[in-house]
Amino acid sequence: MRTPIELYYDWWLRWSDRRIREREAREFARQTGHKDWGDDALGTALAESLSAYQSLNVMALSALPPGVELVAREVTEAWRGVDPDTVTLNLLETLARVDLVSVVRGDDGWWRATVPEELRERLASRWPTGKARAWHGRLLDNARELVKHGDSWWDLPADAAYWWRHLVWHVWHTDREAAAGLVAHPRWQTARIQRFEAQGLLTDLALVDSPESRATASTINEVIGREDPSTSRDPAELAQDLLRALGLTAVAAPPVPWPRSAVRAVLRVPKSTYPFAMSPDGTWLVTAGRGSLIQVHDLATQTVRRVIHGSYDRTDHCALSPDGSFLLAGRVCERARTWEAVSGSPRSHIKLHNVTNSVQTPDGTWISYEKETGYLGDPLTGRRWSTHPRTADMSPMALSADGGTLALGSTMGDVSLWDPRSGRLRAELPKQEHGIHRLGLAGDGSWIALGGLYDIRVLELPSGQERFTLRRNGTRCAVSEDWLALPDGNRVQIRSLQDGSVLSTLDVHQNSVLDCRLSPDARHLMTLDNGGTLMVWDATALVP
Repeated sequence: MRTPIELYYDWWLRWSDRRIREREAREFARQTGHKDWGDDALGTALAESLSAYQSLNVMALSALPPGVELVAREVTEAWRGVDPDTVTLNLLETLARVDLVSVVRGDDGWWRATVPEELRERLASRWPTGKARAWHGRLLDNARELVKHGDSWWDLPADAAYWWRHLVWHVWHTDREAAAGLVAHPRWQTARIQRFEAQGLLTDLALVDSPESRATASTINEVIGREDPSTSRDPAELAQDLLRALGLTAVAAPPVPWPRSAVRAVLRVPKSTYPFAMSPDGTWLVTAGRGSLIQVHDLATQTVRRVIHGSYDRTDHCALSPDGSFLLAGRVCERARTWEAVSGSPRSHIKLHNVTNSVQTPDGTWISYEKETGYLGDPLTGRRWSTHPRTADMSPMALSADGGTLALGSTMGDVSLWDPRSGRLRAELPKQEHGIHRLGLAGDGSWIALGGLYDIRVLELPSGQERFTLRRNGTRCAVSEDWLALPDGNRVQIRSLQDGSVLSTLDVHQNSVLDCRLSPDARHLMTLDNGGTLMVWDATALVP
């Protein structure tokens, strides 16, 4: 039999719980003007799945565009500083557990959420008058921080993916006249067509829905309707046709000022991405890193073409064959694996063991380094050099464009020059103070760039005379024939190889840049930041 104290305690818990629910209901009614979410199935699901705190915060989700897949991380970045506790994957997953929101993970590893229109309308119906407009305004303040003072919306950075897709949605909810003016502006129309082809602009036009927007949409649909669906058209050519049809040829210049106009593609990759490499024809690239996912990205559409599930929990090196027919991925102390580039099906093992680095020239010369054995050889034939470096961990490599000189560096500061045809050692440079992480070599072998832990040095060859030294932590640089690309916080500096002076600055990344790499033909520069944005640049347009 229960004691009076125990009975009193049970009564007090029930009374306290009732008082809390009543207080929460009063607060909900005070802030929203409604007593609850409604008595239908949708309202019941919201009431049962959300706490009082979540019930007030979840209404902010009505500011998200409904019916479209939203990359969860892009949403979080766009809402940063506005309400960090509201728009999170955890809250969206809470609604997903009762089937109110769709949250899925794609083959590319990114989570995507879709807010149905019915749910958005119910959330929006609980806003007090003017509250929704205030939320959209605060979000637009975040977007304005991405453009320089005096610039317009079409000057948004190339990697502001969320805003390029959904800016008009937020402007429309704060000032419909301004949204209509933005959508009708030739520069915005040009930018949307060039970045997201026709579909992006059609989405904007449907939102403002005016006689002018309907006429523009009709013209776009007419051009698209003439396309043969069985053929694959170059997106750039189709974009030019659309611009001409809309009378925009006079303003068909890139939508943002130089040097952003040099951006060829902006790819979203997992944050754990480490190695990446571009195909010989410059139309696709492969990324890898922690986890078993190896992704093949199409540069024209800026989408994931294929996902390959590798056998490593971390990939330390990836490369593409000189003809682009297959890709190679390797990890220290494990045999490298290869897959067909088109089908993604595994190939037979290559003849070298644990490949941890490799270099190529445009003429098809391919040299790889086996960390476990210390030998250098050709992954295709399996032929090894009769001589090999005496120092372990010869990881960084550079091959001159004429294929006549191979440079090797080590984490112990050793640097040596080799004849890649005979495999004979040509010279050894004085031991460097710190380990070498990146190398660059002149096309004719007349100079070498050494990327150490705390600096990058450019030396004349064979004298070893120093041209200049730049003090920099983490010099994961890319070296062309005339300049080097060097991470500098959120920016990439393009510096002269003659004296180290700054030639230009690429400042479109929103996160710290981790790495810069050149394609084998030196026509493209790739820059990766710690937020998972991989940008591909036209290397010929980086320096005025």
